[in-house]
Amino acid sequence: MLKPKVISQVLRQSLHNGIKAALIMTSEGSLISFAADNDKDATIYSAISANIWNTYKSRDSQLQYQILHCQEGIVFVTGIGAMLLCLVGESKVDLGILKAKAEALKNHLEEPLQQVAPYQEYTT
Repeated sequence: MLKPKVISQVLRQSLHNGIKAALIMTSEGSLISFAADNDKDATIYSAISANIWNTYKSRDSQLQYQILHCQEGIVFVTGIGAMLLCLVGESKVDLGILKAKAEALKNHLEEPLQQVAPYQEYTT
């Protein structure tokens, strides 16, 4: 059984070396679990990153990840089955660290999350 508290603890472990938020959300941007300084930021990050992901995913079905440079920092988004993983880093964070942490989280959480929400193709 997948426990939301455990997911949040796993996400919280990634909040070092310039990473300030880690989120798992539906493809529509609804938060499933997150680790961030405050709830408001997590909600904003999820809504914006899911919207941008879906826009590009509809144009390129082979999209594996996105790196977005924003005023607040750098956002890394990738799919985990039917869900999205989003890491938000400070503007000075090393992109290699950001990608490595995202891949480690994805590998760790992919199987349990697919048991809860099996993979579905994006139909946007």
